Amino acid sequence: MVAKLTAVAMIFCMMSPAGAGTPVIGTVSVRGDMRVDGYNVKGDATLFDGSVVETRQDSALLRLDKGVEIKLSTDSRGVLHRSGMVLQQGKSEWVPAGSFSLEANGLQVTSNEPNSRGVISVGGPKTVEVAALTGGFSVTNDHGALLARVRPGHSLSFDIQQAGASSLFIASGVISVEGSLYFLTVNGTSAKYEVIGKDFEKLIGKTVTINGKIELNSAPPSGAVGIIDVSSVKRGAAAEETGGGNSSEGTSGGGAKKVIIFATIIGATLGTAIAIAETNNSPSVASPN
Repeated sequence: MVAKLTAVAMIFCMMSPAGAGTPVIGTVSVRGDMRVDGYNVKGDATLFDGSVVETRQDSALLRLDKGVEIKLSTDSRGVLHRSGMVLQQGKSEWVPAGSFSLEANGLQVTSNEPNSRGVISVGGPKTVEVAALTGGFSVTNDHGALLARVRPGHSLSFDIQQAGASSLFIASGVISVEGSLYFLTVNGTSAKYEVIGKDFEKLIGKTVTINGKIELNSAPPSGAVGIIDVSSVKRGAAAEETGGGNSSEGTSGGGAKKVIIFATIIGATLGTAIAIAETNNSPSVASPN
């Protein structure tokens, strides 16, 4: 009998993450039930590097190493790692620490200010919303290119679509000059790009919409996140930004204001187009029960 129990215990340890030598990275607790690594759990559970947490009718509180805290909302799913979490479904409120990041639909979200607290939501396979309750966050694509900085009290929505263009860039913003270089600061994002290929002298301080291509083989100057070779430029914000008209203060359906449409290289010809909208609604929080 003892031999049988010992054998069962050995098999369980071999199947569990801890038995395989996977490091413990934190704990998760819920007042109802949840699934952790495919098992139904009530109350508390230990998290390992690679653990999958799925909530149902109750939100869960995750406490990870180095002070990271995550509130995973109802009907949400996340994969936990020591360096970050991949949010595959639902919504989470989180307090990051150090270089801990949150990934959603291929976008990386990291804090860029101390004492930051944010809310990240996944709206299907093509939409991500990032809200900064306190502090600020940077959003980058899977190539590490900065797409936007989310300011305290603001929320940006990212709509991701597949595009045929390899490095298409369409955006509205304000033209500025530093020395002999011209820059476009994209509306609502704090992301600044050097712009080349056109005469921008008479457009300094003006809101414009540009079309162009990203210079992938050139390093941008300090303070900029990329270089755009502009093919066309016109005054005013794009109609897509405002749901019609040329005023950047307008709103489109759902209380959102589009501020950028962006595409980046994936492979030789396939790109990912990302539309970013600044929402006017207050971000909701994944409060634990």
